[in-house]
Amino acid sequence: MARRLIQFVESPEWGQLCPCVAPSCAYYFVKNNTRRQWCSPQCGNRARVARHSERPRQV
Repeated sequence: MARRLIQFVESPEWGQLCPCVAPSCAYYFVKNNTRRQWCSPQCGNRARVARHSERPRQV
């Protein structure tokens, strides 16, 4: 396990490590796509639902 961590830190992927922007998510992920913002589809769904619920309601 420690050997894999050292290899990861020394790899170019270390520079692509980004935090998940979903509310209350503390995970990090390797951002291999420029449009990716979340660590998983579930976090993306939670973020979209939270953004939708913050919108003002039309009466």
